[in-house]
Amino acid sequence: MASNPRATRAAAEISRINAFFPILTILGNRLAATRPFEGKTIAISAHLTTLTGALIRELALGGGDWVVAGANDATTDHGVVQMLRDNRITVYTRGNHADAYREALKHKPDLIADVGAALMSTLLTEQPEQASQLQGAVEVTRSGVNKMRQLESPPFGWVNINDGILKPAIENRHGVGEGLWQAVQALTGMHLSGRKVAVIGYGPVGKGVASYARAAGANCEVVEPCPIRRLIAHYDGYPTPPIDECLRRSGVVVTCTGRPAIITGEQLLSARDGIVLVNAGHGADEIDVESIRAGATKVDEVSEKVVRYTLPDGPTVVLLADGNPLNIVTNSGSPEPVLLNFALLGLTLEWLSTRHLSPGETIVSSELESAAAKLAIQALGMAHG
Repeated sequence: MASNPRATRAAAEISRINAFFPILTILGNRLAATRPFEGKTIAISAHLTTLTGALIRELALGGGDWVVAGANDATTDHGVVQMLRDNRITVYTRGNHADAYREALKHKPDLIADVGAALMSTLLTEQPEQASQLQGAVEVTRSGVNKMRQLESPPFGWVNINDGILKPAIENRHGVGEGLWQAVQALTGMHLSGRKVAVIGYGPVGKGVASYARAAGANCEVVEPCPIRRLIAHYDGYPTPPIDECLRRSGVVVTCTGRPAIITGEQLLSARDGIVLVNAGHGADEIDVESIRAGATKVDEVSEKVVRYTLPDGPTVVLLADGNPLNIVTNSGSPEPVLLNFALLGLTLEWLSTRHLSPGETIVSSELESAAAKLAIQALGMAHG
């Protein structure tokens, strides 16, 4: 039972979401009947939004001990934190622990569900002797997949959900594409029609952000260094100029790369005056916020999550959500694409619970994705979608 107003609000929001797309309720009922996690400890790194709260609450019905580490202070809903704690789930946030990941790993998890490979990389670099005991792990983001591939071969197996079929096609493209622009409009009041928009990165997220911008009437360009993706963007109908050219003429720029320092303070010295910067990637470092702050001669807090920086002998630059992933910070857009991906995560953990993966990367199987799709179709039918 929720014990304070913030937890009550979070629980009410989850109930509303479940009423119209009960995919996690269906999954939770299944797990409650089979209890696949009994006797195991599962650690999760996550953005602690209401959607994540809904997922973890349902997963916990499958038994086991659940430990959660907040991935980003800016995306942490403290009502969700309290709601999970009221449900006897251990939660560590970076607001009250020096390192939530280390705290979570002290519980010696059998299974890990990760975003950005935060738990897995901490385990490998700081506790390698514990890493060999891990039964298996799941990673759901491009940045996390990239990080894991750069590390030395782990002594455990991990499942890559990001490169399956469902996440790129539905959550990345439609979930982020829709939610990102809803958040921009809510914070700024801007209408996209006729505005010049630049999307940096033309992976699944970039494709969604660009297509939803164009559907809203924006004049959209794409910056993409990969020649294959750049050619695809061209044939999708987008101009593909260099980044400096885009910054000089675009009114809104969105980063969708999963890589750090794509936009720096130095690049912005020749940017269009009043340019609005938005990040749609997982991490908070695609826009080099520190270099913008360090070079600014004036800072104006326009409104919550909207800050205008005046650069020396240059333009004013508007930064949304301090460069954190805007759609996650504002929890915007339809929850359905995210919940579908969460259901796939839950099914993958259930599958892992009876296995001890061989070391290395495994792409999520078509069987698990088909099972998640069937749950989504069932949920849409129950909701009369």
